[in-house]
Amino acid sequence: MPTNPALETAWRNLNRWSTILWLLCFGCFPGMFLLTYLLNDVLLQEASFFVVALAWVGAFAWAGSRMASFACPRCNRAFFENWYFFKPLRRNCAHCSLTRWAKEMPPPAATGS
Repeated sequence: MPTNPALETAWRNLNRWSTILWLLCFGCFPGMFLLTYLLNDVLLQEASFFVVALAWVGAFAWAGSRMASFACPRCNRAFFENWYFFKPLRRNCAHCSLTRWAKEMPPPAATGS
């Protein structure tokens, strides 16, 4: 079955930002200690742990905002957040319920009155 290239591109982009976000999250302490060690002992730069931690938190916030602003391929609204909450593990669009990793774009579900 042929897949929609726009959906493949969108999901690939989402996968990239999701991977970066989770790597920053789970690599937080080892990464900060390693970076502090490299800057202080190897490059002789006298970087404090606080400066490295602040840069790491900034990178985490940047990657999180990029993932949070991921636009749904169907409705072009924020996929993960509605007006009050951001859920990065959401499986459906917060607005049109498009399933994450969908291969084709079904029409939006009709809302009955």
